[in-house]
Amino acid sequence: MRKTLTMSKALTTIGSLACLLCLATIAKAQALPVTTESTWQLGFGVTYARPDFWVAPIGDPAYSRQYILGVSGYGDYPLSTHLGAEGEFHCICLITSLDRAELTYLVGPRIVFPHRRFTPYMKAMVGFRDLFIQEQQDNIGIPRGMGAAYAAGVGLDYHYSERWEIRIMDVEVQKWPTYSTNGINPVVFTAGFAYRFH
Repeated sequence: MRKTLTMSKALTTIGSLACLLCLATIAKAQALPVTTESTWQLGFGVTYARPDFWVAPIGDPAYSRQYILGVSGYGDYPLSTHLGAEGEFHCICLITSLDRAELTYLVGPRIVFPHRRFTPYMKAMVGFRDLFIQEQQDNIGIPRGMGAAYAAGVGLDYHYSERWEIRIMDVEVQKWPTYSTNGINPVVFTAGFAYRFH
Protein backbone atom coordinates (compact mmCIF):
# COMPACT_ATOMS: atom_id res chain seq x y z
CA MET A 1 0.00 0.00 0.00
CA ARG A 2 2.81 2.37 0.99
CA LYS A 3 4.69 1.53 -2.24
CA THR A 4 1.55 2.29 -4.28
CA LEU A 5 1.16 5.72 -2.62
CA THR A 6 4.85 6.55 -3.17
CA MET A 7 4.64 5.44 -6.80
CA SER A 8 1.43 7.46 -7.24
CA LYS A 9 3.11 10.59 -5.82
CA ALA A 10 6.14 10.13 -8.09
CA LEU A 11 3.92 9.73 -11.17
CA THR A 12 1.87 12.78 -10.17
CA THR A 13 5.03 14.86 -9.75
CA ILE A 14 6.46 13.72 -13.09
CA GLY A 15 3.11 14.32 -14.80
CA SER A 16 2.86 17.83 -13.30
CA LEU A 17 6.36 18.72 -14.52
CA ALA A 18 5.58 17.37 -17.99
CA CYS A 19 2.39 19.47 -18.12
CA LEU A 20 4.29 22.61 -17.09
CA LEU A 21 6.89 22.03 -19.81
CA CYS A 22 4.17 21.46 -22.41
CA LEU A 23 2.33 24.63 -21.36
CA ALA A 24 5.53 26.67 -21.63
CA THR A 25 6.06 25.39 -25.16
CA ILE A 26 2.45 26.04 -26.16
CA ALA A 27 2.63 29.56 -24.71
CA LYS A 28 5.93 30.17 -26.54
CA ALA A 29 7.55 31.08 -23.24
CA GLN A 30 10.84 29.39 -24.02
CA ALA A 31 13.94 31.55 -24.21
CA LEU A 32 14.75 33.18 -27.53
CA PRO A 33 18.10 32.33 -29.10
CA VAL A 34 20.87 34.71 -28.08
CA THR A 35 22.60 34.81 -31.46
CA THR A 36 21.01 35.90 -34.71
CA GLU A 37 23.75 34.65 -37.02
CA SER A 38 21.42 32.38 -38.98
CA THR A 39 18.68 34.96 -39.56
CA TRP A 40 18.20 37.79 -41.99
CA GLN A 41 15.23 40.12 -42.22
CA LEU A 42 13.19 42.27 -44.57
CA GLY A 43 11.31 45.23 -43.16
CA PHE A 44 8.92 48.07 -43.86
CA GLY A 45 8.67 51.38 -42.03
CA VAL A 46 7.13 54.82 -41.80
CA THR A 47 9.63 57.64 -42.27
CA TYR A 48 9.60 61.19 -41.00
CA ALA A 49 12.34 63.59 -42.13
CA ARG A 50 13.70 67.11 -41.88
CA PRO A 51 14.49 67.55 -45.58
CA ASP A 52 16.96 70.49 -45.50
CA PHE A 53 16.25 71.19 -49.18
CA TRP A 54 16.24 74.96 -49.05
CA VAL A 55 18.82 76.34 -51.47
CA ALA A 56 20.12 79.92 -51.21
CA PRO A 57 19.20 82.32 -52.70
CA ILE A 58 16.00 80.57 -53.88
CA GLY A 59 13.05 80.22 -51.52
CA ASP A 60 12.39 80.72 -47.84
CA PRO A 61 14.83 79.19 -45.30
CA ALA A 62 11.84 78.26 -43.10
CA TYR A 63 11.15 75.39 -45.52
CA SER A 64 14.39 73.68 -44.49
CA ARG A 65 12.83 73.06 -41.06
CA GLN A 66 9.53 71.64 -42.29
CA TYR A 67 9.08 67.89 -41.90
CA ILE A 68 8.02 65.47 -44.63
CA LEU A 69 6.55 61.98 -44.41
CA GLY A 70 6.99 58.78 -46.41
CA VAL A 71 7.74 55.05 -46.32
CA SER A 72 10.86 52.92 -46.24
CA GLY A 73 11.98 49.38 -46.98
CA TYR A 74 15.08 47.75 -45.51
CA GLY A 75 16.93 44.46 -45.30
CA ASP A 76 19.52 43.24 -42.79
CA TYR A 77 21.94 40.37 -43.32
CA PRO A 78 24.11 39.19 -40.39
CA LEU A 79 27.77 38.37 -41.07
CA SER A 80 28.64 37.55 -37.44
CA THR A 81 27.25 38.14 -33.95
CA HIS A 82 28.13 41.86 -34.04
CA LEU A 83 28.57 42.70 -37.72
CA GLY A 84 26.06 42.77 -40.56
CA ALA A 85 25.02 44.59 -43.71
CA GLU A 86 21.96 46.74 -44.30
CA GLY A 87 20.34 48.00 -47.46
CA GLU A 88 17.51 50.53 -47.41
CA PHE A 89 15.20 52.57 -49.59
CA HIS A 90 13.47 55.74 -48.38
CA CYS A 91 10.60 57.21 -50.40
CA ILE A 92 9.74 60.37 -48.47
CA CYS A 93 6.98 61.47 -50.80
CA LEU A 94 3.56 61.12 -49.12
CA ILE A 95 3.39 64.48 -47.34
CA THR A 96 5.96 66.98 -48.60
CA SER A 97 6.43 70.70 -48.32
CA LEU A 98 6.70 72.47 -51.69
CA ASP A 99 5.84 69.19 -53.50
CA ARG A 100 9.42 67.94 -53.28
CA ALA A 101 10.16 64.29 -52.49
CA GLU A 102 13.43 62.81 -51.26
CA LEU A 103 14.38 59.32 -52.43
CA THR A 104 17.49 57.49 -51.19
CA TYR A 105 19.01 54.09 -52.01
CA LEU A 106 21.74 53.23 -49.48
CA VAL A 107 23.78 50.20 -48.40
CA GLY A 108 26.52 49.64 -45.83
CA PRO A 109 27.83 47.87 -42.72
CA ARG A 110 25.88 47.64 -39.48
CA ILE A 111 27.40 46.97 -36.04
CA VAL A 112 24.94 45.40 -33.58
CA PHE A 113 25.04 44.98 -29.81
CA PRO A 114 22.42 42.31 -28.99
CA HIS A 115 21.16 42.33 -25.40
CA ARG A 116 18.28 40.00 -24.56
CA ARG A 117 15.40 41.05 -26.83
CA PHE A 118 16.93 44.43 -27.75
CA THR A 119 19.44 45.11 -30.51
CA PRO A 120 20.98 48.60 -30.51
CA TYR A 121 23.04 49.26 -33.65
CA MET A 122 25.17 51.76 -35.55
CA LYS A 123 25.50 51.96 -39.33
CA ALA A 124 27.38 53.78 -42.09
CA MET A 125 25.90 53.82 -45.60
CA VAL A 126 26.62 55.01 -49.12
CA GLY A 127 24.53 55.11 -52.27
CA PHE A 128 22.34 57.37 -54.38
CA ARG A 129 19.76 60.06 -53.74
CA ASP A 130 17.14 61.76 -55.85
CA LEU A 131 15.23 64.97 -55.26
CA PHE A 132 12.00 64.41 -57.15
CA ILE A 133 9.90 67.51 -57.82
CA GLN A 134 6.21 66.68 -58.09
CA GLU A 135 5.02 70.15 -59.18
CA GLN A 136 7.57 71.64 -61.59
CA GLN A 137 5.80 74.99 -61.95
CA ASP A 138 6.09 75.68 -58.20
CA ASN A 139 9.81 74.85 -58.05
CA ILE A 140 11.44 76.79 -60.87
CA GLY A 141 15.21 76.98 -60.38
CA ILE A 142 15.37 74.24 -57.71
CA PRO A 143 18.08 71.62 -58.46
CA ARG A 144 16.74 68.10 -58.93
CA GLY A 145 17.90 64.70 -60.09
CA MET A 146 20.17 61.82 -59.00
CA GLY A 147 23.47 62.12 -57.18
CA ALA A 148 25.71 60.57 -54.53
CA ALA A 149 24.74 60.33 -50.88
CA TYR A 150 26.08 58.87 -47.68
CA ALA A 151 24.74 58.58 -44.14
CA ALA A 152 25.55 57.62 -40.56
CA GLY A 153 22.91 56.36 -38.19
CA VAL A 154 21.90 54.61 -34.99
CA GLY A 155 18.85 52.58 -34.08
CA LEU A 156 17.13 50.09 -31.82
CA ASP A 157 15.35 46.86 -32.82
CA TYR A 158 13.17 44.73 -30.54
CA HIS A 159 13.01 40.96 -31.04
CA TYR A 160 9.24 40.47 -30.68
CA SER A 161 9.07 36.82 -31.68
CA GLU A 162 10.91 34.15 -33.62
CA ARG A 163 9.60 35.65 -36.88
CA TRP A 164 9.04 39.35 -36.16
CA GLU A 165 11.38 42.21 -35.30
CA ILE A 166 10.13 45.70 -34.39
CA ARG A 167 12.24 48.67 -35.40
CA ILE A 168 11.55 50.99 -32.48
CA MET A 169 13.73 53.77 -33.83
CA ASP A 170 16.20 54.43 -36.63
CA VAL A 171 17.82 57.85 -36.99
CA GLU A 172 20.25 58.76 -39.74
CA VAL A 173 21.94 61.95 -40.83
CA GLN A 174 22.39 61.98 -44.59
CA LYS A 175 24.83 64.04 -46.62
CA TRP A 176 24.05 64.97 -50.23
CA PRO A 177 27.41 66.48 -51.23
CA THR A 178 26.61 67.07 -54.90
CA TYR A 179 23.25 68.76 -54.34
CA SER A 180 23.51 72.43 -55.32
CA THR A 181 26.67 74.31 -54.33
CA ASN A 182 27.17 73.28 -50.70
CA GLY A 183 25.06 70.12 -50.44
CA ILE A 184 22.30 69.43 -47.94
CA ASN A 185 21.98 67.26 -44.80
CA PRO A 186 18.55 65.62 -44.40
CA VAL A 187 17.81 63.96 -41.03
CA VAL A 188 15.62 60.84 -41.37
CA PHE A 189 13.64 58.99 -38.64
CA THR A 190 12.10 55.56 -39.29
CA ALA A 191 10.00 53.11 -37.24
CA GLY A 192 8.64 49.82 -38.55
CA PHE A 193 8.75 46.03 -38.43
CA ALA A 194 10.62 43.23 -40.17
CA TYR A 195 10.00 39.56 -40.98
CA ARG A 196 12.88 37.27 -40.03
CA PHE A 197 14.00 34.42 -42.29
CA HIS A 198 15.90 31.38 -40.98
